[in-house]
This record gives sequence, structure tokens and C-alpha cells, in this order.
Amino acid sequence: MTLILAGTPAFASAIFAPIIESNIFKILALICQPDKPFGRKGELKAPHTKESFAHLGIEILQPNKIDEAFTAHIQALKPDMILVVAYGKILPRAFLDIAPCINIHASILPLWRGASPIQQMILTQPLYFGVSAIKMNEELDKGAILGLHYVPNTRQNITQLSAQLSYAGSKLALYVLTHLQEIEPLEQINADTSYCTKIKKSDGYVDLSCATNVYYKYLAYCEWPHIFIKSTKGYILKLFDVTLIESTHSHKMGEILNIDTQGIVIGCKQGSVCIGALQQEGKERLTAAIYLRGKRLNVGDILC
Repeated sequence: MTLILAGTPAFASAIFAPIIESNIFKILALICQPDKPFGRKGELKAPHTKESFAHLGIEILQPNKIDEAFTAHIQALKPDMILVVAYGKILPRAFLDIAPCINIHASILPLWRGASPIQQMILTQPLYFGVSAIKMNEELDKGAILGLHYVPNTRQNITQLSAQLSYAGSKLALYVLTHLQEIEPLEQINADTSYCTKIKKSDGYVDLSCATNVYYKYLAYCEWPHIFIKSTKGYILKLFDVTLIESTHSHKMGEILNIDTQGIVIGCKQGSVCIGALQQEGKERLTAAIYLRGKRLNVGDILC
């Protein structure tokens, strides 16, 4: 059975790896986004999937656009199926008609169609997280469902949940690819739809009004863009290693309630959180206690 893979980030690599290692499929090509400028120097950085699988000798294709010429090239490869995971571009009808296109999406569709489903699931805290396999059509994440896999919510952060969902997604993908002819597709109920957009740096802002929201944002954004508060003096202060202490008591927003070597407890209008480390904009990351010592802040003071 011949297969083309289309995906760009680490989440896609984690799903593709077991499929490649299974030796069930002949991998004809990997499609991913073009290399992009990265860091202050703007040096080109390859997508995670390219870096992960270039050594295997798989043809790697990085089109700027899925145009007629590229579609014709893929058609000439004569794939039996195409597996898409977080590729990052809408695929046109002509491409989808080449072979059955199966997409693994990191949510329980039709909830959280779009670019940041894992973060949005963490922010909304359902009882279960999950991944969906769909047969792709021209509309964003609206294809008929071919399979689902659920993961219990144990307050995972984005790193932990991504690992769990990629493992579940790889098993789901293998099952769907090898049993596609036996599966009866289930159309999505659009009335239950929700959408999510690409994460922006500004999404990491927290205002310390609700400790639970601060904690959930930390779980969702602890890889990027991180969560931060804005100082009254104009600088940004990033918060790391955040845990929820309690969610009911009322405090002054930003009040320092306790200081020890493990972290500092900060009050919110509702609840409180423990912060293990802090990083002022443009400076080094420090343990929270050392940061407070440098700022000459004590219990009862306001963090910012």
C-alpha cells in the first residue's frame, strides 16, 4: 500500500513515525511547509517533519502553493492514500481527488476546528480530550468522521497532552488506513461546531483576576507564548512553573502571600497560584524567590 504524508510540526512527526516504522506502507513522499526564518538572525529553519525523516531517503516536498503543477506531480506518484496531520494549508479539491485524504485532527470534532485545538481544549477543560480521524473535504475540518480516540483529562499541560494525543493519533491513523474500506463515515453535526484560531503572542496575557484561568492558561501556553503579566512600570513579566493553590478565597490582585525556595504564592481576585520562576522582559529567568529578593519585594507587597 502506497502512502503520502503531509504534515509540518512535531505533532505530525510523532504520528508519522510509528506509521513509517510499521513497514505496512511504502512512503512515496512527505509534504511539509517551506523552511522559514527563525530567531533574531532570521536563519532558515526546516519543519520538524523534514528534520525528523530526511535521513530516511523519503522524497520531501515543500511547495509554496498547492497549484496545478504540484497536484500533477502528486498524482503521478499514484498514492493509494494521503495522510494529513497539521499540514498548515487548505488543500484544494483537485488535490483531494487524487486519493482518499485522511486527516488526524487533535480534538473531538466538530469541537475546535482550526489551528490550535489542543490549547483550546486545555483552556475549556472538558472531561475528555481526544483526536479525530476524518475523510477530508474542501472545508476546514468538516469531513466525515472515520474514528475517534479519547484521553481522560488529568490536568495535562500542552507538552503532556500533545504526547498523549500524538500516541493516540498514530494508533487511530494506523487503524483507519488499514480498515478504511470497512468504516462507515459519520457526518459531523455542524450545530455543535466551535472554532479556534492561530495562537498569538498576546494570548499569553493574564490579569490575575481568576487563579483558575491563570492556571489553565499556563497549562495551554507553557511552551509558547508563555503566560505573562504587565507591570505598572511598563515591562512584561513571564510566569513559569505555575500551580493552582486554591480557587475560592479573595485577595488583592498580585499580592505576595508566601515566599519559599519552591516558589511564591500570589493572590488573585479569586483564588491563588504558586509561581516557581519569573522572567522580566529582556532579562534572565530566575527562581521566583530570587527575583523578589532582587526587587526587594516581601509578603504583602504587590508583584507588579
